[in-house]
Amino acid sequence: MKTAAITALVALPLALSACGEATSADAEPMPDAPVDVAAVERALPEPEVAAEEVGEIDSACRANLAEPFVGQTLNLESRTALLDAIEPQAIVRFLEPGEEVDVEAEAEAGSTNPDRLNIRADEDSTITEVFCG
Repeated sequence: MKTAAITALVALPLALSACGEATSADAEPMPDAPVDVAAVERALPEPEVAAEEVGEIDSACRANLAEPFVGQTLNLESRTALLDAIEPQAIVRFLEPGEEVDVEAEAEAGSTNPDRLNIRADEDSTITEVFCG
């Protein structure tokens, strides 16, 4: 009997707290009037980097964002920088020197992928080409 009474005394405040409104000290009340979206947009700060500096994505594999790396030595540092530049591109194939890609054969086999970025390097580990497929 005592156990049931103690359980009820402990459970009652917990149950009642679940019935209350959840509030946060940082929460702002919802406005009664509609929000003026244009005023909010005007109040936003200007972006730090202009859109023309970032460059537009003109291919599914983001090859245009990797093109500045052509001519650079392919090493851990440049590979990391390249992957950061094309983020969130996840499908990347690094082609070793002399490794050929037969696009027609891959198409016949169904293994081409327009979203895949291919990065080709020569014998000196210099990036020579970036392309989709």
